[in-house]
Amino acid sequence: MRRPPELEDIFRNAATPLVGDWLSAGSFAMLADQQLPCLKVLVVLDWVSQKLHESFQHTRDNFYVWKDILIAKGFQGQTSQEWFTSSNYYSLLNPIMDMHRICSHFTEFIQAVVMVHGERCLYPELRDAIGASMLWLVKLSQEVHKVQLAGIYHSRYALYEVSTDVLRHMLPPVDVLHYAAKFADAFSEVRIILDQLADKGNGARVVSLPAAGPSRTEDDGGAFSDMTFIADREKNERSDEVSSNVYSHTGTVDRRYCCHAFDGSPRAAYYTSGLVQTQRLDEPFDLGRRFDWLICLEVMEHIPASHEAVALANLRRHATKGLILSWSQEGGANHVNARNWASSREVVEAAGFKLDADSTRTLRTQVAWLHGSVNVFNVAE
Repeated sequence: MRRPPELEDIFRNAATPLVGDWLSAGSFAMLADQQLPCLKVLVVLDWVSQKLHESFQHTRDNFYVWKDILIAKGFQGQTSQEWFTSSNYYSLLNPIMDMHRICSHFTEFIQAVVMVHGERCLYPELRDAIGASMLWLVKLSQEVHKVQLAGIYHSRYALYEVSTDVLRHMLPPVDVLHYAAKFADAFSEVRIILDQLADKGNGARVVSLPAAGPSRTEDDGGAFSDMTFIADREKNERSDEVSSNVYSHTGTVDRRYCCHAFDGSPRAAYYTSGLVQTQRLDEPFDLGRRFDWLICLEVMEHIPASHEAVALANLRRHATKGLILSWSQEGGANHVNARNWASSREVVEAAGFKLDADSTRTLRTQVAWLHGSVNVFNVAE
């Protein structure tokens, strides 16, 4: 029967393979000392947080380089199949795996440190800053698992069908980067809090450690209060932390706009945990409510011309202010109803919309990958 591992072994295991490269050989024995001065514990915490940011910066830079190469290839005439099987496309697996591994392995080491030394050394503000970062790790892992699921079923990063909207297929890797960045940002807050410990007094730097204590999210009985934690986080949440949901065109955006998403796939709700509901656009329907604005991107070219009037009538029936629409003019096996700009504008306006030329010009400067096909229409008076 194997003996339980010693604390030094636990720290060495938690630091393998990533954090161990950032620490000296004697660090594990030092951390295994349960009476290690708290100042030394916090110095280690600050050091590994700094190295986390350096590692993330390197991986992020590589991701952007590879992404730009891939997008350039996508716009240089590659077919969809060539694009999805190119070495450049596969190369994005590297930053996806790297970002997930860096954040996960780093967290395993942090967990070992706080399990052994947290009760003595973590004060409420620091404890809550570390805890808040864990929320982004949950989000990051969720996005990585979505990519893994898509790979199993489609050999791609997303469960989307083949589409001429090249950047749409880049959203899953971008989402992974987004949440890895949020995780790294959260540990920036940890470093800021630690930096505040050093005060200048009489020209010298004097370190003053606050008293260790429970999280501010614990109730009077010492139990973790998730409602207090959520309320505190929501109070300080920035709009971009919420608006990441706009990638799936659903959820609450900036707490001012409520969005609902639909897709023709019969398993839309299953794949999106209920965020997207199934609704065929080429069949008449009435949801019993109206929406200020509708967004319909890269859909109409998939609907046969014999059903386009039904689809446009459905859109008009549910819009009170307007419609943002892209209609590809590129033909192909799945594009049974590709239309050029003049033709698509004519049928959309015949359905009860009016082109907003100024808004269209503004929008096209922001969505270069759809610059030739996206348009803004107001509801006709």
